[in-house]
Amino acid sequence: MEKDYVPNRSGLNYFLWAISMKYNLWTGLYCLEPWERNLFNVCLIIILSMSVYTTSLFMPGYISTFLSVSCSLLAHISSLLFNSTETIAVCRDSMDTPSP
Repeated sequence: MEKDYVPNRSGLNYFLWAISMKYNLWTGLYCLEPWERNLFNVCLIIILSMSVYTTSLFMPGYISTFLSVSCSLLAHISSLLFNSTETIAVCRDSMDTPSP
């Protein structure tokens, strides 16, 4: 009877082996044949890379819109609460600077 490969319990080899085994167990890939496992992993990598690309493309616009709206809201609330125009000037200065 052939024994399964298990690296020594110390070092990077064991850590990577344990992560690989947990990934196979949690996703159920251990039930698939090797070519099915590879196809699943390729599809997963493609989907994750498309998600990262789309996030990096649109997130800066969302963040700048969120910051400008929240700064305006903060300025309005602080002017109502404290009857101050100092916060409004700070927000205007930060919105006037062009974003890269």
